[in-house]
Formats: sequence, structure tokens, C-alpha cells
Amino acid sequence: MVIPAYNEASRIERTLRETLSYLTNQTYSWELIVVDDGSSDETASVVEAFLAETPDARLLSYAKNGGKGKAVRTGITASSGRYVLFMDADNSTPIREVEKAWPLVVEEGIDLVIGSRGLESSNIQRRQPLYRKLGSWIFKWFHRLTIGVRFIEDTQCGFKILQGDVARWLFSHMRIDGYMFDIEVLYLANKLGYTIREFPVAWENDPDSRLRLFYDTARMFKHLAAIRLRSLKSLRDAQKGLTHGVNPVD
Repeated sequence: MVIPAYNEASRIERTLRETLSYLTNQTYSWELIVVDDGSSDETASVVEAFLAETPDARLLSYAKNGGKGKAVRTGITASSGRYVLFMDADNSTPIREVEKAWPLVVEEGIDLVIGSRGLESSNIQRRQPLYRKLGSWIFKWFHRLTIGVRFIEDTQCGFKILQGDVARWLFSHMRIDGYMFDIEVLYLANKLGYTIREFPVAWENDPDSRLRLFYDTARMFKHLAAIRLRSLKSLRDAQKGLTHGVNPVD
């Protein structure tokens, strides 16, 4: 499990307490990696103190803020599990929701299983304000037109679980460090023939969201263009070294 964190000192302890309470009651082995994305508050010291007595959990950190994509990539490439899950530090989708994903990941062998707020059976406990919903709707249709991943209702929910080897390969080849890393990973996975499936999750809007609507939206469009223009030929060649049994699509 990977949790990216940036200036989360005031709330990450609650997330870690609930997450570790869940994990320590499971029969499978696990590791928890929290990545401090160059926080300017006490996030690193709060996490380090909380995890001090937990040998299966660790903190990774670096000095300069690099973006959520960089933080998730740092954690995933440092992981060693058969499966990799990443979730948000605000606990908007709690760890127990992973139970809905296990049949898809373990039994069906789906490569990327992504939590979705856009399915009929999703449980939205606190909704976004109208302006955020409108921005999300505009962005969804724009990325569908430019990137083409039209079969996914919700690309941005921060709760995703992947086959471990696939996760480490995809994230080691992604370039976007900001919020658009989800789109890049899904775009690459789809183009390279990996299987993707959504599942409904419980989700609660965080009123303290760090997304700056107009500034970040402008950056999103720039990143979408960069993703769309990226050549996939070298990635297809590199993918042949991944012994996962997946045939790339043309």
C-alpha cells in the first residue's frame, strides 16, 4: 500500500490509524509505504513517529515538492508486493473498500482495478460542490476526446489497485508528476493491452481539497496534450521485457 502525502500533518494520523487497524487484522502479508512529497509542515515527523513501532510500514521523503504523481511513483517503484494499492491521505475512500476489488484482482487477474465514484452502486457520502462537479464533467469529456479512454467513468478517484509487476513497470515509465498521472497510467495501460476494470467505492468529498480549480485545470490540459503526443513505440519495445504474458495492442 502506498499513501502519498503533502502537508497532511493535521489529518494523516487518523488515516494511518484506521488503515493499520485494518491491515493488522488481515491474514495476508502487507507493507505500507507513506511518501512525504516535500511537505513544508510536520507531515514527515508525524508519520515517522506514528509508524515507529510498525516494522511493516515505512516513510519515504524528499525535500522538494514534486507532485502527487511523483509521490505515488516513488512509493510504487519502492514496493515489492504481488499487488499494489494506492490511496489518498485524506481517507476519502477508506481502506476497507479494497475488499470489493479482491475478486477482480486475484480471481480474474485484472491488471488495474480502479475505484469509481461514477457507477450507480457507488456510495457518495458527501458530494462535491456544484462548481467542482461542473469542472469534473468538463474535464472528463475533454480527456475522453483527447486521450480516448472512454470506457472509464472515473479516472481521478485516488483508490487504485494493480498487479505488482504491472504497477512497477507502468509507474517507472510514466512522466507526469502532477494530478494527471492517473490519466497517463490509464492511457499507457490501455494502449499496451493491460486489462482495466472499475469497481464502486464509498467516497466522501474532502472540503480541504488541494485542487486549485482554474490553475490546475490549465495545467491538466497541458499535460493531456503531452500524454497524447507521446510516442508509444519505445514503450512497446520495453514492455517485451516484462514477463506478464500480455500482448501489446497495435
